[in-house]
Amino acid sequence: MYRIVLVEDEPAAAENIHDIIRLYCPQFEIVAGGDNGAAGLALARVYQPDLLLTDIRMPVMDGLELIRALHEERPELKTMILSGYQDFDYARTALQCGAADYLLKPISPQAMVSALDRIIPLLNDAIGQRRLPLIRALLNKEPFDREALKKQFPAPGYTVAISRKNGLPGRFRRNMFAPIQYRVDGETIDMYGRDEMESLRLSSGEIRLSASVLETVNWLHQDIPGYTTTVVWHEAFPIEELPGIIDTLYAALDRRLVIGKTQLISVGARHTKHAVKHPPPGGEFKQRLAYYLKENKVDLVWSLLLDKLKKCETQGQTQLQVEEMVRSIFETLRREFECSAGDEGFEFMIDDAFFYAASYEELQESLLFILEKLLPDPRQRICKVDTPLFFELIRDYLNAHVKETINLQSLCKHFGISQTYMSRLFRKYTGLSFINYLTSLRIEKAKDYLLEKDTLIKDAAAMAGFTDQFYFSRVFRSVTGQSPSDYIRSRDRSIS
Repeated sequence: MYRIVLVEDEPAAAENIHDIIRLYCPQFEIVAGGDNGAAGLALARVYQPDLLLTDIRMPVMDGLELIRALHEERPELKTMILSGYQDFDYARTALQCGAADYLLKPISPQAMVSALDRIIPLLNDAIGQRRLPLIRALLNKEPFDREALKKQFPAPGYTVAISRKNGLPGRFRRNMFAPIQYRVDGETIDMYGRDEMESLRLSSGEIRLSASVLETVNWLHQDIPGYTTTVVWHEAFPIEELPGIIDTLYAALDRRLVIGKTQLISVGARHTKHAVKHPPPGGEFKQRLAYYLKENKVDLVWSLLLDKLKKCETQGQTQLQVEEMVRSIFETLRREFECSAGDEGFEFMIDDAFFYAASYEELQESLLFILEKLLPDPRQRICKVDTPLFFELIRDYLNAHVKETINLQSLCKHFGISQTYMSRLFRKYTGLSFINYLTSLRIEKAKDYLLEKDTLIKDAAAMAGFTDQFYFSRVFRSVTGQSPSDYIRSRDRSIS
């Protein structure tokens, strides 16, 4: 519920607005009302609303003075002017003072509903700006304002879910709870987790364990092919307990994730289940590996590894179990062939293989690539693809088709290479994931379009490949530090 303070000195008009919001705007609630600007200022300080609705002409302090005073104290607070004076000067002054909208009385239900619908994205952004710093500090166990936490998260209980796309995060690239992108929807906050392949959803109340959780929690990764592992703590808890519960969820996620298998896992005092453990490679496996190496039967080494991976898949072994087995085998091979790759480079290759693999088939392809690096006579086909010239073709293609719908799957189909290998190329030549590179490219294109005179924000967004203007504005701000409107104003100032 979005909280409203209403300031209106005409009782009949105030009652009409109360009825409209109660009957037609269920997402909003009027928590307090006053009949002059001074009373409205005091109420706003006490109730800390998301939105203030105020008349213009009132005794003691008028509406324009009220919103000026409020925006000095709380710049993020959204305000809306309600007036029976059909005078453009009032509307212009109200907007200059920071009002988000201006409605003429008598107000119809349709006009109020439309105005509140328009303001919801602005309210969500403001709520996110207040809540996200507190959540980040709480999750990262940094100092934070406990009173502010209680005000921003007043619900008696919360529930959290973590959803991971594909493999576990690499040990070399962890960045805890950095909200590159976030969404606030009522009492729900979505943000990235340890990296861009992981989303975290915090909700008030309880999350019902169902297949729909996979669709809603994993909204950040809708265009990424592969499997999803979601762990849910659906027993309500006080917000202060979030860090410990997150630790428990991550332990369950790391312990239960199975390559290529979509899972919805319940975690809690009464719901936690443990993964089935499987023994590591036995003596017979090690003897066969040693024999193949001694006899230089490297082709059989690959067959042996494939056979072992097939058994892991059939038994449903977790990624950590499979990874332990693979690392042991490849460390043996590295020592046997005295591979020139350094320890860190070798670890990176193994790390990437599991991180990017969307299935066992893709994992096998990546491991074959590593094996070719270790063997005395590596194949050359893959090496020819891994060149700056080839990646420049990929860059050129993205620049030429940035306006179109592009995802990793379609890009790989065009160039005839796997998604795992394409992701590795972006990491190697840009230091970014495919998603982050494409987002950065689109924002740079949009900046160029915004520099052109008379280009509307929605048109610049569309030409840069964004279908939603509000989503474009959020991403633009997260990348550049300013809104598209502020960017245009700074452009105009530099020209003048």
